[in-house]
Amino acid sequence: MKSCSPFLLHFNTCAMLVRLWLAVLMAELLTVVAFKPLEANLTRDGPITKSMLVIPHDFDHVVPVTKFRTKFHILIPQDSDRNLSVTVTPSCNSVLNWDLKLLIEYTGVSIPVTYDHGKANRGLYVISAQTAAGDDSNAMFYVGLKQKSQKKQFGYRPNGIRIKKGGQKIYLRWNLSHIDHHLMKYSLVVSTSKIYTTICEAELRLEEKQNINFTYSDDDLRLDDRLEIHHLGFNTSYTLNDLIYDETYYFTVFVLHGPHIATHHANATYKFQKSKPIGLKDAKPKMINLRAQNGKASFRYKVGNNRQLAKDVPPNTLYWYVMPCDGVVYVEIRCRKTLLISKRVFGYEKFILNNTKSGERYVLKVESVSVDETQRIRSIEVMATVRPEMIQMPDMPSDLSIQQYVEPDDCQSVKIGWLSANSLTDLKYCVYVQENSNSLESVDFSVKPDQCKVRYGKSRRSDVSNNYRTKTRCYIGEKGIVLVEKILKLKPLTTYTIQVTVTKPRGRTLSYDLLKLDTNSCGLN
Repeated sequence: MKSCSPFLLHFNTCAMLVRLWLAVLMAELLTVVAFKPLEANLTRDGPITKSMLVIPHDFDHVVPVTKFRTKFHILIPQDSDRNLSVTVTPSCNSVLNWDLKLLIEYTGVSIPVTYDHGKANRGLYVISAQTAAGDDSNAMFYVGLKQKSQKKQFGYRPNGIRIKKGGQKIYLRWNLSHIDHHLMKYSLVVSTSKIYTTICEAELRLEEKQNINFTYSDDDLRLDDRLEIHHLGFNTSYTLNDLIYDETYYFTVFVLHGPHIATHHANATYKFQKSKPIGLKDAKPKMINLRAQNGKASFRYKVGNNRQLAKDVPPNTLYWYVMPCDGVVYVEIRCRKTLLISKRVFGYEKFILNNTKSGERYVLKVESVSVDETQRIRSIEVMATVRPEMIQMPDMPSDLSIQQYVEPDDCQSVKIGWLSANSLTDLKYCVYVQENSNSLESVDFSVKPDQCKVRYGKSRRSDVSNNYRTKTRCYIGEKGIVLVEKILKLKPLTTYTIQVTVTKPRGRTLSYDLLKLDTNSCGLN
């Protein structure tokens, strides 16, 4: 720039021109500094491309990567006030070298990795990537601009695997991918040795286990470890069976982006242990789904130190009742691992333990008697108490059978009798007479009723044909005697089922054994 002549320009005019020249020079220098790394990288290690590949943020972006250094760009707008996150996932069996540059530099090699930069400075970022082995491959880049507080982000749901135990199996469930959830498919890796960082690693390990006969080695993985890979499509849940007690299981969920790229979604560690006995409070019934517990459950009751007993109640006595629904169970009661009672139970059973001690813990264990019973049984109800008056069930006699009295010259009526239940109050008895259809003659008849269907004071018996009529008579029965009832208006050549129920005031209902009547001959059989 020429010097200012005092003869041509005033001094103030010269100073203004100097300031303007300095501003233009500074702008040119800033432009060179901002784009110099990009120009240098584009002319190094590979051919120059005329168009820049800009990776959009908040979308998965799959790009080809070659043995030559390839350039990608991230553009952060000026008004951005979010944190920058870059996730790079190479395809299976490929090794990827890559770096990210702006004012700082970050490099990564060959593994799915997420780089959190913090506040995203505005400007143009440059990602350089190339395959390490010289073979062409694909890589997925995900650029995210996250809220500073994830709790403020609308619809944010943290990734994780929720685990629910059910007997010898567990139920796994996880959230949908927050990116393109309607397109993503899921794969679950189950292992007893480790959490796998990539699905490729799990696939290679599974292939080795299937194809090679292992001998003892110093491998960092157990040779007998359990390893499974389940491709679940769009499902976000899975049920795992055949678990082993005291074994630790590692679960990893991968999200599949097309046929070649899988990213880590969620993982969890779970140790499968035996369920602890369910604690019971005095006179508080507990009902559980025994089928969901694979047919096994246990209950614990501790006898209190201060027993508040009613009059005429024997001391040191513990009462239990067990009521399975639609199945047969085997019951054991123990104290300090000493077996006190063992019995098969169908319908309802009350147990009485004498000479119990205050402060002792008693455990009642129930187990279905077979696999078929496990599928048939629905639930089970258990209660323990030292106060028998708190039991809502009627105190049934030891003999629950219904006796029939034959009248030789009468084929249209029958007289039946049964033992009354033990009670200090009046009990209500109901007699149900059900006419069976002809289609039920060949069906096996079960004497023992399902007490769960009558426990609330009314019979819920049903037939598959739903072709029957029921006659009912209810009355308050006397105490301490054999109760007798005469059933009238029976039809010849007909089969009947008779049921007698008894209801405790302000309590529950139980049933006696069922009685089958046949009027095919003049004398009832």
